[in-house]
Amino acid sequence: MQILEILFLFFEFIAALFGIVYIRRYRVDNSIRYFVYFLWINFAVELFGELPKIIDQYDQLQFLKSTFLEENAWLYNIYTIISYWFYISFFKWNVKTKKFTFILNILMYLFLLVSITNLIVTDVFFKIHSALPMIPGTLIVVISVFFYFFEMLKSEKVLEFNKDLIFYIAIGALVFYLCAPPLFIYSGYYSNQISTEFVKIRQIILYSTIIFMYTCYTLGFIICIFHRKLYPKNKSY
Repeated sequence: MQILEILFLFFEFIAALFGIVYIRRYRVDNSIRYFVYFLWINFAVELFGELPKIIDQYDQLQFLKSTFLEENAWLYNIYTIISYWFYISFFKWNVKTKKFTFILNILMYLFLLVSITNLIVTDVFFKIHSALPMIPGTLIVVISVFFYFFEMLKSEKVLEFNKDLIFYIAIGALVFYLCAPPLFIYSGYYSNQISTEFVKIRQIILYSTIIFMYTCYTLGFIICIFHRKLYPKNKSY
């Protein structure tokens, strides 16, 4: 496993860990609680996604080479749809304008229809990590984040935005979904044989973006924990 992969998993674990600390100490909205659970699902998926590399390295696991576990495309094809669906749902839960909620509901189901249809009518499910869901998914996530920012700018929350956990989640998710999907989409056209430089640059940008995203989440949890200690409002469990 490369150093960047280890760092990425480390930052992902730290974000999930601080998330558990936060929701166990304070009363929080269900959306935040679900978000923390989602972070742990992310961590589990990434660990499980390393299984094909482990199978190649250990002779004792060679019997798995002829099974679906030899590749992880199917795992990430499912995970990609769930991930986009969750982030869109998360920001939908945190906007109050009915018009915005209605728009996001329509876009969510259109995204789900397109993504599942793509996996059914093509043969990509077990072969490659499909890039098709990333295009509409990224667009809808960005729209949902901007809906949240728009509402925040029109409310009193803007005066204390730096103490709002959702703000840090929005920043991290926005940067990731603006930077990472294009790298996945164009990676299908390049390989080490075609362009070693592109593969290296792609890995550096991708993992740096992921680390930035989870750093935002971790900072959000830490700042909110620190703020609640100074200005306690809710009793802990």
